[in-house]
Amino acid sequence: MPGKPAARVGDQTAHGGVIMPPGVPMVLIGGQPAAKMNDMHTCPMQTPGTPPIPHVGGQIIATGVSVLVGGQPIAVVGDTAICSGGPPATIVAGCPTVLVGSGGGGGGGGGTGGETAVKAESRGGEAEETHKLDVKFVDKGGNPITGAEYSIKSPDGDKSKAPLAGQVKKTGLKEGNYEISLKAITKAEWSEKEVAVGDSVKMLVETAGIKSGTKVTLEIFVRDANFADKPLETIETKVSGDKIEEEWEFQIGDGYLKIQDEKDQRGGYSSPSFYFRVTADGIIARSGILDYKDYIELELKDEDNKPVKGAGYKLFLPNGGIREGTLDDNGYAKEEKIPPGQVKVSFDIKESSR
Repeated sequence: MPGKPAARVGDQTAHGGVIMPPGVPMVLIGGQPAAKMNDMHTCPMQTPGTPPIPHVGGQIIATGVSVLVGGQPIAVVGDTAICSGGPPATIVAGCPTVLVGSGGGGGGGGGTGGETAVKAESRGGEAEETHKLDVKFVDKGGNPITGAEYSIKSPDGDKSKAPLAGQVKKTGLKEGNYEISLKAITKAEWSEKEVAVGDSVKMLVETAGIKSGTKVTLEIFVRDANFADKPLETIETKVSGDKIEEEWEFQIGDGYLKIQDEKDQRGGYSSPSFYFRVTADGIIARSGILDYKDYIELELKDEDNKPVKGAGYKLFLPNGGIREGTLDDNGYAKEEKIPPGQVKVSFDIKESSR
């Protein structure tokens, strides 16, 4: 029996409706997310009557049990699409180049979280080279997933692993089911753009194909344009579902002071920034940059809550430096490139023009 075309988001049903998003965004078939069991569809039809009874599109009952996407059977042409208020519809359109069942030209993809095992039926015409797999892995934004690892299990039970570059393409395959598993860290980012001493920020990580409970190492590094990156702190945690979330508070501890002393000995000031590296089940990813707020704002008012204009000020910096300046007409001043640590301030009211 020949295979049936795989259904996707946007494909049509017999009542003139379409399969609704999201489908499985990480599994693209012909450029559209794959449809699966329990996905919803729209239905514009009405059953004749007085008044007419509108149909309400319901769930899809998928029969592609040999192919799983997002942990559910994939939907194919001919599957039932339930309608409330009328007889059920069927899926009438799909991707003609991806057939599910006994025949087909390839297919497959990845799920989300721990549900990333996908079976792709590969069977073509009489020529062996027509058996193929063409699988794209994308994140929620539609961008190719790279820096991950995938494995393929053939119908004979042979397994192979390789780095993922967003797509898996193989030709000359034997007939049968090919199971593709993906392990990836799909997101690693800070919850904020900037941090000051005493601030708390979160490290937010999303994974795919890494079991919940897997041990995770989060390494925080100090990055400086003029110096080599230095490890600052290490946090051990575990994957929870398909996420990792840990809070970090920036404090001036012995580790940071040691790094700062090395910089001071070489002379000059440059603003530090931070990134973290996450390692889980052999997969490594790096976050973006968390900038340090290296400025201080001064504002001085008198007992009547009026600005103290032109007052002199002196800053005693944590690296031993001293800066002097004068407040403006609003009793305000801002000093840039302040090293992390405690800053002491003194004002000379005698110089003010209040």
